[in-house]
Amino acid sequence: MFPQTPWPDSSYMGFLAPEARDALRGLGRMKLYEPGETLVLQGEPGDVAFLILSGRVNVTVVVENGAESLLAIRHPGDIVGERAVLNDEARMATVTARIRTSVLVIPGRRFKDFLGEHPGAAIALASMANFRLKQSNTYRADAMGYAVNARLARTVLYQAELFAKKVDGEFRLDLLQVELGMLIGAQEGTVQKAFKGDALRDLVVSRRGRIFIRDVVGLAEIADIPPPARLLAAG
Repeated sequence: MFPQTPWPDSSYMGFLAPEARDALRGLGRMKLYEPGETLVLQGEPGDVAFLILSGRVNVTVVVENGAESLLAIRHPGDIVGERAVLNDEARMATVTARIRTSVLVIPGRRFKDFLGEHPGAAIALASMANFRLKQSNTYRADAMGYAVNARLARTVLYQAELFAKKVDGEFRLDLLQVELGMLIGAQEGTVQKAFKGDALRDLVVSRRGRIFIRDVVGLAEIADIPPPARLLAAG
């Protein structure tokens, strides 16, 4: 079943017009992935795309020296694997379910036909790609311009604005410290130390693979950005 809540504005479904969303729903079959299961593997041929309906996936790449790098985190409404489909090329990254995740598996040919039949869907795909590029450039700029505490606060808020859940008065994100470290360009031990430091201790907590934001405004001050409007509206 498709979610009844609005799709995030920055997701592919968020960029699509309602009639295109309806058409996309009929293109594939639904599939459930358990935590740790792989949707696509770097280097394999790409003949299907995946629309995330619920859950969360990590997009990772293994570089020449064998190290793994976290490129992005994708949430409901996002589409993944579309680049290999559209360019008839091998997968450039591995996509893995971080938590229990349901997806719509869309055959490549049907997705290409969909884009041809709905010009607005191709524009939406370009808008989504532009948002992803801006997000990637923001992480790079943050790594050059801010100390660890600020980078960590900024990244937590970036992810919270996309898909945090409010639980018992706090915003919760399913994020590991090692994932945050890869996103901000720091070692896991550095992230752990930052969470325990005086600057962040009362604002955000990392516990059992989850991040809990206790003070959005205070965290935004550390991050040197305005508090995310979606979080303030839910506050």
